[in-house]
Amino acid sequence: MPAVYFLVRFISFSFRIPFLTHLPNHTHTHTTANMSEQKSLNELLKWSIINQATEKEDASPSGASAKVVQKMDPGLIDAILGKSESQLMLDALTVIKSPKATTDEKELAWEDFEMLIQHIDNASNIENMKMWPPILEELKNSNPKFREQALWVCGTATQNNLKAQAAFLREKGLPAVMELLSDPETYVRAKAIYALSGAIKHYEPALEEFKNADGLKTLVNIVKTETDLSLLRKTLFLLSTLLTLHPSVCSQLADLGFVHTLDTILTQHMDNEDLVEKSLVSLKTFLDVTPSPVHPATLASLHPRILEAKEKYSQHILDSEAWADLEKKTA
Repeated sequence: MPAVYFLVRFISFSFRIPFLTHLPNHTHTHTTANMSEQKSLNELLKWSIINQATEKEDASPSGASAKVVQKMDPGLIDAILGKSESQLMLDALTVIKSPKATTDEKELAWEDFEMLIQHIDNASNIENMKMWPPILEELKNSNPKFREQALWVCGTATQNNLKAQAAFLREKGLPAVMELLSDPETYVRAKAIYALSGAIKHYEPALEEFKNADGLKTLVNIVKTETDLSLLRKTLFLLSTLLTLHPSVCSQLADLGFVHTLDTILTQHMDNEDLVEKSLVSLKTFLDVTPSPVHPATLASLHPRILEAKEKYSQHILDSEAWADLEKKTA
């Protein structure tokens, strides 16, 4: 029996065929996947048998033409060895942009795409494969679920990835995301905060563009007016993070009345431990990094809230040193 026959048999038992089951024309049942796998393996075995011969069969008479070898189907190779991640990204985006794909198929394709770009190299390849324009087009999709998923991909791709952040900024992704901070759907606005965070954190060029477009004012207005507490917490957390990573935002936040806004949140939501914690952390970070003093009257108005929060939550949200620091600075 030819050696390649045994090699193919080894492959058939050693490799499990990868399937991107979320794409159209694939089912989610193990039975169908197993049948497809067996069919591919059988085709591979058939190919190997057709194209292998004994040494005697291979010996051609002098002057005889060489035996024509049947080419293997490229799709069969993909089935055995698996497609490259770049190809899987392309396949998923093709479904996302296809007018024939169903809503469910598109949603699952978005999930596949987001999972693939969690790998930093794949996220960087979005630019190389010219995928940013079609992705950013989806931020204007009439279906809010697709707007949300496009934002999800933008946030995952740019998170801690300077190359992707630079490409995102060049492709005008930042203003497109900022527009969705006022989307009518709360879950879309929340994902816009996620995408914004990935785009501007640790990347000064994007942060400067954001500041010049009154982005900080937009975030402070969200904190002032947002009724969804989960989104309010996300926005406060982003502002606190920006204060820590980029203290240059401090002066602009001071001009926007950020400290007074935090005082209002503490007054209105003292029973919400998570909001109180994020407000106090934001306040402490602001007071630690601000280059100019806060008006004494503004600090004095905060002092009663600091004492109330300390009595209510004590060590649950801040340590004793942090409490003492806040009491001292607002006294």
